[in-house]
Amino acid sequence: MKPWVEVLSSQELEQIHAATVEVLETVGVEFQQDEALAVWRANGARVEGSRVYLSQALLSRGLDTVPERFLLEARNPARSVWIGGGETVFGPPAGCIYVQDLGTTRRRATREDYARLVRILHQSSHFSTNGGGIVIPDNPDLTELENFTWLALAGHWYSDKPQMGLNFGGEISQVTLDLSEIVFQGRPGYHVLGTVNPDSPLMYSNTMLKSLFLYARAAQPLIFAPCSMAMATSPATLAGTLVVNNAEVLAGLTLAQLINPGTPVLYGNTSTISDMQTMAIALGAPELALLVSAVNQLARYYKLPSRTGGALTDAKTPDIQAGMESMLSMVATVTGHTSLVMHSAGILDSFLTLSYEKLVMDEEVGGMARRFDRGLLVNQDSLAVAEIQAKGPGSHFLDTDHTLQHFKQEFWRPKVCDRQVYQPERDYTGYSLERAKKVWQGRLADYTLPLMPALVKQELLRYYRNKFDSDPNLE
Repeated sequence: MKPWVEVLSSQELEQIHAATVEVLETVGVEFQQDEALAVWRANGARVEGSRVYLSQALLSRGLDTVPERFLLEARNPARSVWIGGGETVFGPPAGCIYVQDLGTTRRRATREDYARLVRILHQSSHFSTNGGGIVIPDNPDLTELENFTWLALAGHWYSDKPQMGLNFGGEISQVTLDLSEIVFQGRPGYHVLGTVNPDSPLMYSNTMLKSLFLYARAAQPLIFAPCSMAMATSPATLAGTLVVNNAEVLAGLTLAQLINPGTPVLYGNTSTISDMQTMAIALGAPELALLVSAVNQLARYYKLPSRTGGALTDAKTPDIQAGMESMLSMVATVTGHTSLVMHSAGILDSFLTLSYEKLVMDEEVGGMARRFDRGLLVNQDSLAVAEIQAKGPGSHFLDTDHTLQHFKQEFWRPKVCDRQVYQPERDYTGYSLERAKKVWQGRLADYTLPLMPALVKQELLRYYRNKFDSDPNLE
């Protein structure tokens, strides 16, 4: 197979870049914060009101200082992961406000769900990162700040994998960075990964800019991820959507570099189309998969790590539609060599709902996509001419050394999908989902709290209690 799937030619990439530069120079980007505007002015950008016009020279200056890869550290060093450089890292879902498990309708997420999900992800070999806003619990008795602080704390408490950050304004971002500082005891490094979402088209809100400044000044990595809807918040054409999104990412990236040169940045995107009948977001659309592939190409064009895709669907339950749509977006993601895959499992209902069973089923989707991306290996050994000659017609290859040597590496084997012979007495209508349920429940049953130094535990609890005059009630 080719090293990666590409939907744009070299000439088309150059055209998108040139159009982006023209938009940045003639239309500009809105930055709804005085501090950001001051940074732009100090670095020679043309600023009119809250609109900033970026030159090619300023863009080049920003791109020159972004690292092509970086190590996202875990408190357990064995779980640290490289972001960029060709590796694909799977991350958790984020932002769901509902959850669903087998046989139930969706319901509002709770703290119990969040703690349970962090444990499930901790036990999974599919996910390399954890935490962040996997689901957003419904806690009407708590302030937003305390609710999100608990999420960040629980991510560190229940898992020793690298942590996704929380970026919902200055206070929440600061708390996320404070907790990370405690966990790593002030050790230098990249310890928490934040996300900044521009408001398409071509706007950065004060809320997102506060997070951007805090992460950049703390030298912590940032994902810039537009989430536009073609025909609504970006042009109806995919090329036009790429131009708008590219301008947003490059403008945000440049600002981060002006604040703190060398801040790691991921070129992100979660954009798709609007459904023409409902004007709702269409995550399961094939156009999303095309945008995923194109965004990965743009990231390579600018020599940046990427964040795209996932197992995405508009289906309301883990059914055939969910499988079709999730597989298409995941194949595009993996074959495009995305650096970090957010929403890599569990998503239903256009980002609104997380399904426990789909979380497990989508691990199979990711495994199948990885195997497809690996392609065929053709060499003297794999051609197996000597084996064929030795066996001849009418024989089998079950007992050969060649088979024993190769089958585990050559074949992908599912953990949930059914390959057994048909059994008439079995009800197959929900068979795979029942197996998936047993998997996630088994992980909870087998879960062991990862080790954490007693001093770190005490400091984390003290931070929370001092800030909110309450106990986080972590088990």
